[in-house]
Amino acid sequence: MWAAWLALGCYLIILVGVAVWARRGMNKDDDSYFLANRSLAWPMLLVTMAATNFSAFTVYGSSGAGYRVGLSFLPIMAFGTGFMAVALYAIGRRVRRLSIEHNAITAPEIVGAQTGSIGAQRTMAFILVLATIPYLALQPRAAGIVISALFGGPEWLGAVLVTIIVILYTLSGGLEAVVRTDLIQGIIAMSLLWLGLILVLNDSGGPSKAFADLAAVDPVLMGRMDKYILIVWSSTLLLWLLADPMFPQLFQRLCAAESDEAIGRMSALYPIVATLAFLPPIIIGLLGHLDNHGLDKAASDGILPTMVIDVGGEWLGGLILIAGLAALMSTMDSQLLSTGSLVVRDLAPELDTDGHQRLRQTSMIGLAILGLFLSLWSNLSLLDLGLLSFCIYAVMFPAVWASLHSERLDGMAVIASVIAGEIVVGLALWQPSIFSGWWIEPVGPAIPAAVIPAVVVAILTLLIVQIVRENANSVISIIHRAMPSRNARWPVIGLAFIFILAHDWWWWEDRGAWLLGLPMWIWWFFMLSACQIWLMVCWMRGGKDMGSRTFENDITSSE
Repeated sequence: MWAAWLALGCYLIILVGVAVWARRGMNKDDDSYFLANRSLAWPMLLVTMAATNFSAFTVYGSSGAGYRVGLSFLPIMAFGTGFMAVALYAIGRRVRRLSIEHNAITAPEIVGAQTGSIGAQRTMAFILVLATIPYLALQPRAAGIVISALFGGPEWLGAVLVTIIVILYTLSGGLEAVVRTDLIQGIIAMSLLWLGLILVLNDSGGPSKAFADLAAVDPVLMGRMDKYILIVWSSTLLLWLLADPMFPQLFQRLCAAESDEAIGRMSALYPIVATLAFLPPIIIGLLGHLDNHGLDKAASDGILPTMVIDVGGEWLGGLILIAGLAALMSTMDSQLLSTGSLVVRDLAPELDTDGHQRLRQTSMIGLAILGLFLSLWSNLSLLDLGLLSFCIYAVMFPAVWASLHSERLDGMAVIASVIAGEIVVGLALWQPSIFSGWWIEPVGPAIPAAVIPAVVVAILTLLIVQIVRENANSVISIIHRAMPSRNARWPVIGLAFIFILAHDWWWWEDRGAWLLGLPMWIWWFFMLSACQIWLMVCWMRGGKDMGSRTFENDITSSE
């Protein structure tokens, strides 16, 4: 027990020390507090983007899902999250430039500036805040699991403790503190999770034997046919592609990048980081069946702590559990910071300087408490909480995309698009039976299936309202600007082809072992990620952003 206390104490002291150090030279203005003066070079941008994205959902949600769903969850998360970097690069340079031009920090601010609509800005900000609260609740929920596994006692105590610590260092140092703690937490999380995987595989007799034994216990876990149908597979990949760039904390990192090149390099390397991050927890969760077969949904979310303590003992097990704590804290601090910026910049921007700073602090504290309460009293699993937020985020993408490419987009088109899409998400949550017969009922693992009808409704509503309030030519103009430039065209077509190849129906029934005991289709996805990296580099070398003939020409032609 003393070893676990020592590891946790040292870790928390380092975090607080870094936050205090980051306060030196920090100004009180929002650019300094929320964006670290727009100074993130590509190494730090990659680290903080990854640490922010890979949360409790990555460590505990994905290990629990790996236990329940099986090996098929690995490409869904590793390849799917890595491919999401395509969307980050597609919007990233334009986001950075417009955020500088409009002195904007959030997506709603850019939308409001581009459309000239305060209503569109506040509608989007309000929904983004609501969407972030369930995802924010993932972090204290998982913190409770970790602290309880380390020291025993009730899970709520760990959830409260971690929430307080994150509030303290986030309020203290702003993005500068968050980025520097992200670096520490990212290194800790990645290295210790891989150590945990090595220990679990070694205890199971090596990869080939472990997967062979797993196939003997339950062969369904080594395939996809009994876990996914193609439409759910497609919906999940599409969900990551559209939802992740709309996370307030990820979008804010694009605004904080020091250059377009930083965004490009981060996006090109992201598939590697995604694979390295998701492979250990999912495989550990999957191998949990060897010694802990038959866990229910709630218990499966705690399979990773159970496995690493069993094979690593108190000392190593405690260290590896710190990795999960690092992952969730590196996301929670960014969520509080970015959601707080939505409140002070979009929902209450008229306050004076003193009122602005007070609201900045109280909003982050209030959001943390809301997330804590939801984590303690909700009976949704970690995966369900994450998927709910993701669907809400994905609906925002069409309106944000259109706003980035035109100043002629009508604010009412944005409002109608977002509300119509979120109504579909609400129906999927509260009345999923409505989708039966004409679509897939979005329940359980099929929750992501709601994203396709929701996004289609959002796009159609956006187009119809824009035509009614402006004219068809304005829609044609937006579509024209959103097309890839000549230099980007072939890399973009290649990336679209990779997305199609990710629907490898020809191996859908394959469960046979190949290299290291893994089936062929797992290696297929590793190859697709490698091809994606090459195409992203080609896209960067083309020197043109998707949808940008040149940024300056777009601005001129829209006036």
